[in-house]
Amino acid sequence: MARPEIDIGAGTSERKPVAERTTLVTGGAGFIGGHLVRALADTGRRVVVLDVRGFVPEARFAIGEEVDALPLEIASIGDQARVLDVFRRHRPDEVVHAGMILDPAYLATNRSTAFQVNVGGVVNLVEAMIAFGVPRLVNFSSIGVLPRVMYQPIDANHPILLADGGPGTDFYGCTKAAAETMLFAYNQALGFDFRTIRPSAVYGLGMNQYVGPIKAIVENTVRGEPAHFEFGGAHPRAYTHVRDIAGLVIAMLDAPEGSDRIFYGSTGGPLVTTTEVAQIVRELVPGADVEIGEALSEAEKPVVALRGELSIENARMQLGWEPRYSSIRDGIAQYIEHYRTFYEARAT
Repeated sequence: MARPEIDIGAGTSERKPVAERTTLVTGGAGFIGGHLVRALADTGRRVVVLDVRGFVPEARFAIGEEVDALPLEIASIGDQARVLDVFRRHRPDEVVHAGMILDPAYLATNRSTAFQVNVGGVVNLVEAMIAFGVPRLVNFSSIGVLPRVMYQPIDANHPILLADGGPGTDFYGCTKAAAETMLFAYNQALGFDFRTIRPSAVYGLGMNQYVGPIKAIVENTVRGEPAHFEFGGAHPRAYTHVRDIAGLVIAMLDAPEGSDRIFYGSTGGPLVTTTEVAQIVRELVPGADVEIGEALSEAEKPVVALRGELSIENARMQLGWEPRYSSIRDGIAQYIEHYRTFYEARAT
């Protein structure tokens, strides 16, 4: 069956120079979004943000003084008409899609909304990109699409569906997996150009609470408060600094033709336990009152089966990307200093 002839924009080789591009970032007012907007602006791009809310304080701090000059469209990606309005108004040259509902408890009890936003929102964006001839999408997915570990290091060919199980993070992972497969359908049927990033345990200023106790360990310590946890010390994660995620996204925006469609946002190498994170913070912040029990909680035990070392070799070989914070100690040190500066600025 012949592929339909649909103009979806110029190929990568014909795209505008970076400094002439307008990049639309969905979810750009939140944690990863704020750091990503800063990194994109530093390349000379004009950045437009689409989000359901204004900039959170940490995002404002990460972006800096020019945050109030950034075009900000308050809209939901689940609203097709609003998405088209934003494209009509700003005519982006590329899109980074980081807007999603992350809260697993909310998704489990609001399943129609989960589908409308986390899956339907991707469809709305792609259809708008086709309509306006926008040539490249970088889509945020998650390691939550993975089932239990079948082999390590986990690469982009690792299955996400097994004969007896699927994504281990319930409705969140399932909606992200569904969005990934929809993008492949658009690519195979219409030639739509996309790349998907699967970030892992992203940390840094403004991070959310779903990545375990690292946020409380760092931020409580900076504020001179205790950080005590009964469980979770043995929980291993592939921690990734938010600035490395931003750098990988920028590399993916210019991924060469023929490169892979899926890349892991990670540093590669062995996993790091929460006990190790706690010890690093104690060493970096004299007097830090951090205690954590080694045992896993009942909720953590099934999740640990999903954790495995991630491969970033395709990002290295195909995109020329290397994580800046491959050392978790260096990454935590940056997080501590960045949060301290933010905290002190808000206190004055």
